[in-house]
Amino acid sequence: MKKIVVFTLVFLLVGAAAITSQPFTATVVIFPGCGSQFMYGQKACGELYVSDDAWVTRWVEDQYGNTWYHWGTRYYTAGTHTFCGYMGLPIGLHIMKIHAVRVSDGAIVEDQCQYTVCCGYSVWIPDRPMCNCEDVIFTAEVDRTQVTPGDYVTVTVTVTNNMAPDCRKKFDAGHLEIDWGILGGDTSPLEKDISVHPGETRTILEERHLMPPVSEGDYNVVIFYSDSECTWIDYATISVVLPTAGSFEIVSYPDVINMGERGRIRLLIRNQSQKDAEFTLSVNASPGVYLARTGYTVTVPRQGYKEINVEFRPEEAGLFTIELALTSEGEPMGTASLLVRAEKPLSGSIEIVSPPQNVAVNESTSVVLRVTNPGEYDTVYQISAVGIDVQTSAIPELYVPKSQSRDAEIFITPTQEGVHQIEFRLEAEGQLMGSKSVSFEAEKEFPLFVGGAVIIGVLAVIMVVYLVLRRH
Repeated sequence: MKKIVVFTLVFLLVGAAAITSQPFTATVVIFPGCGSQFMYGQKACGELYVSDDAWVTRWVEDQYGNTWYHWGTRYYTAGTHTFCGYMGLPIGLHIMKIHAVRVSDGAIVEDQCQYTVCCGYSVWIPDRPMCNCEDVIFTAEVDRTQVTPGDYVTVTVTVTNNMAPDCRKKFDAGHLEIDWGILGGDTSPLEKDISVHPGETRTILEERHLMPPVSEGDYNVVIFYSDSECTWIDYATISVVLPTAGSFEIVSYPDVINMGERGRIRLLIRNQSQKDAEFTLSVNASPGVYLARTGYTVTVPRQGYKEINVEFRPEEAGLFTIELALTSEGEPMGTASLLVRAEKPLSGSIEIVSPPQNVAVNESTSVVLRVTNPGEYDTVYQISAVGIDVQTSAIPELYVPKSQSRDAEIFITPTQEGVHQIEFRLEAEGQLMGSKSVSFEAEKEFPLFVGGAVIIGVLAVIMVVYLVLRRH
């Protein structure tokens, strides 16, 4: 059995290691294959393959390392992805390159595909050799480079025609494409033909686009135009910033605590945004309260939460306020105010050192009590006596230093005969510290004239008996 368990564990570990160390591949090809030759303006397609989900950057360089076209960095799921376009400048060697980063572990793979665009060193419009496509400036701009999901972005495409005087350039409807990528896919918003005359600068397109809910990051928008005469491409970068939303809730805290005792406020910080976010909790307290920290900074995963414990210790007795404030990226996320009452820790005990003696009714006796203060603070105690048919004297204040004892004497006078029970209660600041009970007996006292009469009567009887005996 043990061998089977060990074998199973080894198998699982090896399997996990194999999964995590699986090779990452990424390739790019232009059909019919790398090394092919194309005519300027010819439409061509290609495929990009990634074995795992990855962020891929794709661009085209010439033989000198100059970048001519750039599609930015985009997120690709595992599998094959097709792209198409038209062959443009420069005439000569093109090198399409990719840089892929696997999402799961950051593994990097690079690949490239070379092809040639023919022919000549410049491109002119057919039948118009003086009209060179290179003399047309094709630019695309966005009105906002930083947005949040739900914002609108306007793309403006402007053309400057610097060709010869007779070289009017017509831009055909349906031939201008905007590749928004995961921001919105491909669109072809040019709905009618527009001509740009030599020496003219003209806006041929203004496209308003709504930003969808996507992850935070930089995205490239590719603007592409191609017809039988010319091909141009430009791109703009848009930074998507997700707004941070968060809150916190108090799970527990002590509303009453002893002075000098450490307290803890337990709370949860919730991230309600679609991105990982950093939150800062600021803590402030009334004078007389010691704070272990006045600030807590944590990173909370998107739609997640983290627990924080705020520690404090009151150094004085009284009612205190603890203020909590949560912020993220400089924006307030919530506040709370807590009231905490700090009390002096009280303790004490009472014992009977000398009990009262039995006495006659209306005769006073006393009891000696000992009060001990085992606490860390000097304390003023109150002692009261409770009994029936007795008169007692209370002690309203008895000061006892910390870790010391004091004796106190209380006088008791019974008003009725019989056994009397007295309870002595020890209190401090309204709190009962302890109690002790004791009992004694009170006897009824005979009046003096009654006793004297009895004695005289007895003496008289004795005298009569004596005289009688003497006569006989």
